[in-house]
Amino acid sequence: MVVIDTHTTVQTDSALPPASKTSWRFGDLSAAELMPHLQRHLLEQNSKANWQLVWLNNDGRPVIGLLPKTSWCVYPVTNDTLHATKQGNLCKIEKTRRGHVHLYSNSSDSAATSYMSYSDWQEELITYSRAHEIDGIHGNGSFSTKDVDQQPSYQHGLIGFISYDISAHELSPTVNIEMAAQPCALLGHYDIYLTADSDSQSSWQLKVNNDNNPDSSSVQQDTNALIRVLTSYLNSLDNQLSNENVTKKYSCKTPPLLLEAQWSKRHYQQAFHQTQNYLQQGDCYQINLTQAWSGYLSAYEDNSVTSLIDYLPALNANTQAPFAGYIAIDSYNHEGKVNTSNHQFELLSCSPELFFTFSKDIETGKHHIRTKPIKGTMPRGLTIEQDNYYKQQLINSEKDRAENVMIVDLLRNDLGKYAKIGSVKVPQLFAIESFSNVHHMVSTITAELKTDTHPLSVLFGSLPAGSITGTPKKRAVEIIAELEAAPRSAYCGTMGYMNFDGSGQWNVLIRTLQTTSTADNSKQVSLWAGGGITVASDCDAEYQECLVKVGNLLSVLANDSGLS
Repeated sequence: MVVIDTHTTVQTDSALPPASKTSWRFGDLSAAELMPHLQRHLLEQNSKANWQLVWLNNDGRPVIGLLPKTSWCVYPVTNDTLHATKQGNLCKIEKTRRGHVHLYSNSSDSAATSYMSYSDWQEELITYSRAHEIDGIHGNGSFSTKDVDQQPSYQHGLIGFISYDISAHELSPTVNIEMAAQPCALLGHYDIYLTADSDSQSSWQLKVNNDNNPDSSSVQQDTNALIRVLTSYLNSLDNQLSNENVTKKYSCKTPPLLLEAQWSKRHYQQAFHQTQNYLQQGDCYQINLTQAWSGYLSAYEDNSVTSLIDYLPALNANTQAPFAGYIAIDSYNHEGKVNTSNHQFELLSCSPELFFTFSKDIETGKHHIRTKPIKGTMPRGLTIEQDNYYKQQLINSEKDRAENVMIVDLLRNDLGKYAKIGSVKVPQLFAIESFSNVHHMVSTITAELKTDTHPLSVLFGSLPAGSITGTPKKRAVEIIAELEAAPRSAYCGTMGYMNFDGSGQWNVLIRTLQTTSTADNSKQVSLWAGGGITVASDCDAEYQECLVKVGNLLSVLANDSGLS
């Protein structure tokens, strides 16, 4: 059975009744199926709390963050605002703290806006993480593992995403790399979260981490109250989902979501030939060229509003993506109060690609890192014979091997800045990994970090990922900005978590959709696909590869989506 797990002792508030239930099956739904129900239910119970619900599949070890203790939501600074800030402070950061939040009353989170550079924000996060790592060690022991090859799981730290736009701008700040007018990063300190039972994956446990601060008795009492209210919310959701009639009520088919290509094939051909010109002139060895699809969410038959999360169950069932994730961000009004009536931004990823896995050896304190870039794609076949034929084609492809090696070398150089001398290794080249719609060529690179290097520095300093830019990276992002002529937004950024001890896991945001609110309150949905272009690339083949990568997603959204 699943129980509430508190990592430090919590004093009981005698004025509040004990939790009535300590385990939840939620109708035996999977994490992706549960998420729409959970989001809807929490908002129905309290629409004023800044839930910031986030889900990571985390390679089969799902985690659902509920209500962050502290969160940093980052926006690009507009030209008008830039004049009022110090030069280089290109991030507008809305920092919210849960503080003394009582969900049973209508008190709201507090929000403070500040302006700082990307690097200064990184340093603030590192300082915050180190302070809470000390709390964790003193209060409850390390969260690390003795086996550096063991897959990590979320224990206590930061969860969120960092967009391509903000990291590409940081890599080449003198070039006009446009940033979308939307959240370009979010990281939240999730001290309260749900994890699935490792065996059944359908039984859920609420975990709570409390700061080991002897002077925070009032905060602990407030946390106790919060947990009791949360438990009551989870109890009622569990009861609802055990009722088949209630489940069926919310199982109506989602409206078709039709996304149209923003480039015609002719547009792609023109961009491809411009890419070839840069390659032949020696600007780059490889450039990742992407294109976008977009459309608008529509309402259900009863005129209720759809959200991107409603499509999550069907998308996840189709892709079974190991590094999938979802997060929603709401806007704040001029008084700093959260507005949950209309999600400002949703991010839904069906990513198959690992960016970084960080692990920490509990005995030596050393941090290790693993990355697995994808470069090389073939479709799945309709028969076993055809599928094996495509797979063998990928294995034998000299072009794909050459592209893969270019990105491996780029990532080796990226890691070399942070790794102990001689520790960067490539234990596996050109492995084939198969997914629902494609075969991918994947290589593995490992390293041991220098003792004075924080894993967040590696994450920030290595973005954007080489597999979705090209090489040399800086020149590649500049050419991408010119040829694509529109922001990539969150797409090709990263989503994941970093425990306060420096262990963690981050994806590359490919096979990723996002929803943004337009001026007329419509919900625009965007999806991208691309591929690495070299001098040996064929235009028609590269164009077709884009279609293969998103074809199943477009099909699910248009025809086969259903809300569990």
